[in-house]
Amino acid sequence: MSATDDWLAALLKQPEADVADLEPVTRAEASHRLALLGVPDADLDDVLATLPGPDRTPGLWEALLRCHQVLYAREPIPSRLVDWPNAPAELGTAGRYFYVHLYLLALPTLLALHEELRIPFDVTEATVRDLGAKVVTYRKYYDVGGFDRQGWLVRHFRGTLFRLGKLQFDRAVLTVDEYKAGPDTGPEDGTPVLEVHIPGDGPMTPQACAESFRRARPFFLEHFPEEHYEYGTCRSWLLDPQLAGVLPESSNIVRFQPLWTLFGPMPDCDSDVLEFVFHLPPGTGDLAALPQDTTLQRVLVSHLRSGGHWRQGCGWLALP
Repeated sequence: MSATDDWLAALLKQPEADVADLEPVTRAEASHRLALLGVPDADLDDVLATLPGPDRTPGLWEALLRCHQVLYAREPIPSRLVDWPNAPAELGTAGRYFYVHLYLLALPTLLALHEELRIPFDVTEATVRDLGAKVVTYRKYYDVGGFDRQGWLVRHFRGTLFRLGKLQFDRAVLTVDEYKAGPDTGPEDGTPVLEVHIPGDGPMTPQACAESFRRARPFFLEHFPEEHYEYGTCRSWLLDPQLAGVLPESSNIVRFQPLWTLFGPMPDCDSDVLEFVFHLPPGTGDLAALPQDTTLQRVLVSHLRSGGHWRQGCGWLALP
């Protein structure tokens, strides 16, 4: 068997679910959906040219159907975990865009879910455009078009994550097993929390973050009235206390950190920093070649070159 055969077999081993099948789309409709998803112009032609169909590429189409079933199998609060490996290199462009095709075809299911939940369309649009942002990042990483954050976008398309202004909020539960510890105060083990994520598009000013936090509780109370969220959590290198000692007090990062009460272990996350700030794929990067055009870049590189490490902080806050 080829690598492609093995990969397709792995996807088709996923459990079937009673979910409406995907429908083939015209080029015009696919283009419309890609615009909503924020996929950049540089990728449009290749995404459209390699879009699978039941007659033209039956193997890929069946794999898409099964992934869609897994994506929308009914659960009380769906798991975020899927077993969707990247397509083998031998599939070329079609493989690199396979999961873009999945989310493009799944978009009507998501829109129906958001309509059922009465989600405002501007929130829907802001949420799903994260797919396009990850396509942009892929090209920065590899200098070729593609997408490899299929596991991350599960949150968006299952209706657990929503972008409200600057920040993203993901419906979750704080568990000691996942967080490796529980806070001394604040949310207890098993408490529903909104996990906060910070997209990389634009500055995280205190005003923008405060506005997002103000929107969070009313939004989830309206659209998920049976779930009650009093706390937010965040796990990020942006919460590394070392940053407060090397960045100016006016830095948005330094002003963001005091919002959080830290808890739990702080593992090294140098790869996350290089990925988020310098757009380097995990496990790569020549420190001597990295740009040092901003204060943040210079601080990050200097610390790593001196043998130090950046760490992932974990914190909680009470939502306003």
